[in-house]
Amino acid sequence: MTTNSAVKAPSTVARRLLFMALTLAAPAILLMGALVAVQYGESQRRFSTQLVGMTRALSLATDRQIGQGQSVLQGLAVSPALAEGDLATFEKQAREAVQGREGWIVLMTRDQQLINTRIPPGAPTPHAPVTPSSWREMTTGKSNVSNLIPRQGAPPIIGVNAPVLVKGKLLVLAYMQHPAAFHALMTAQALPDSWTASIVDRNAALVARSRDQEKMLGKRASQDMRNAMAHANDGVIHSRTLDGIKTLSAFSRSPTYGWTFIVGVPRDELNRAVLDSLGPAVAGAALLIALGVAAAIGFARPISRDVRGLVAESEALAAGAPLDPAPSHLQEIAEVRGSLRAAADILRAREDEARQAAERQQLMINELNHRVKNTLVVVQSLARHSLRAENDRGGENGLEQFNDRLHALASAHDLLTRRSWEAADLGELLTEALEPYGEQVTLEGPPLPLAPNAAVALAMIFHELATNASKYGALSIETGRVAVTWSLDGRTRLVIAWRERGGPLVSPPKRTGFGSRLIAASLKGELAGSSQFDYAPEGLSCVLTILTPPRGAQKTAPND
Repeated sequence: MTTNSAVKAPSTVARRLLFMALTLAAPAILLMGALVAVQYGESQRRFSTQLVGMTRALSLATDRQIGQGQSVLQGLAVSPALAEGDLATFEKQAREAVQGREGWIVLMTRDQQLINTRIPPGAPTPHAPVTPSSWREMTTGKSNVSNLIPRQGAPPIIGVNAPVLVKGKLLVLAYMQHPAAFHALMTAQALPDSWTASIVDRNAALVARSRDQEKMLGKRASQDMRNAMAHANDGVIHSRTLDGIKTLSAFSRSPTYGWTFIVGVPRDELNRAVLDSLGPAVAGAALLIALGVAAAIGFARPISRDVRGLVAESEALAAGAPLDPAPSHLQEIAEVRGSLRAAADILRAREDEARQAAERQQLMINELNHRVKNTLVVVQSLARHSLRAENDRGGENGLEQFNDRLHALASAHDLLTRRSWEAADLGELLTEALEPYGEQVTLEGPPLPLAPNAAVALAMIFHELATNASKYGALSIETGRVAVTWSLDGRTRLVIAWRERGGPLVSPPKRTGFGSRLIAASLKGELAGSSQFDYAPEGLSCVLTILTPPRGAQKTAPND
């Protein structure tokens, strides 16, 4: 009876261990299904993130393209020839500014083009009346980008506009471009041929498209995309292209110009890519299941031996013989497997951090390149006009003026750099700009953060005021005093007052210098404001009114 029990026990244990192996495989199969579902969802999210990244890259590339036109306009807007109404000289400067570029310069009134560099010199300019709404948009006090402009009998165009004063008359200076310039940006993104990238204006009209550019130019985006754009500035939706192709499409609207950038991938292609990516995972999971079953069977053998050893030990115990147990080592194997999983999680996290760091570094390099280009345009303009003013005034040191203005620009940039180009306090800005004059200057006003563009513009304005005061006004003698105050008039206006007292007698200037033009251009262009000068005998008073206080709520490249 004892012998039969000993013989049957191992066979019973083997059957139970085989059932255990199959039981262990069932959770692995369920886990494989869960992993497949998770991987499919993760692939969908990864594609969505990639599409959003592409729309933002396209937005940055478009901002740089528009910024080139704005840089040209900024350089031309401060031309003395333009301010004095010398259009013949200004036209030569405009043609030189766009030489080698695809765009062209137009100077226009509401009813007539005065200059068009696309037309040969001396040829009559076209009569091109502008609608009242378009004229109001182009003369808002700052540079702006138009929607797609249709033309009868000619391809549509796009304009970067800036209002300018010519002998006291408000005109519009525009840098015009063909949509093909923006189509080239999408070609540079190297998208797959089956993907569709589009740029639409504020009316949802197609400005550029990676596929069928000529055929689709000017058509409005699909209805489902327009509905999504009406409710959010960016997102990812299931949509249809104008060709009728079902896509997963991401869109992102530029907060600066209101244009929207769309990138779509065909859903059939997306599903194939996801399923293809799951193939190795499924094969790997199946391999792991097979290994698990094999491992379970492999573990069954020592366990069976252990059980048979227990039977032998039981017989030995009954016979009073010494016991020799054979312990199992399965716990150590489980600990090793847990360690490997922890190590895989750590490595995956480090790879994600390295990729994100590389992306941040590339974005910083592109942003730095953009800022440097814009700053060089401003420095070039300051140098040209400061040194030209030296000849106009018969020997006054224009180089010294240029160095002083460059130092003021550099000080503003230093302050913004310490603030990570996010905001600069007006009081701190004035303290640094007027530090050389010590106790002769008093400052009074509440804390007020400024956007980078506004900070640079105000630094240049107060440099010009202080330079003028040190030469001809209250800062030219030790007893002179200057008081600078600022306040918010409600929520829509910032008022800054500059008052000089105790200096020499003051009289109105006989001519307008570059400094005055720089102040006027900065107020009109960057600050959307105005100025009032009172040349009272006891001292100059200047009141600057900025209609919309430029708070530092967004990160903007200098002199964009």
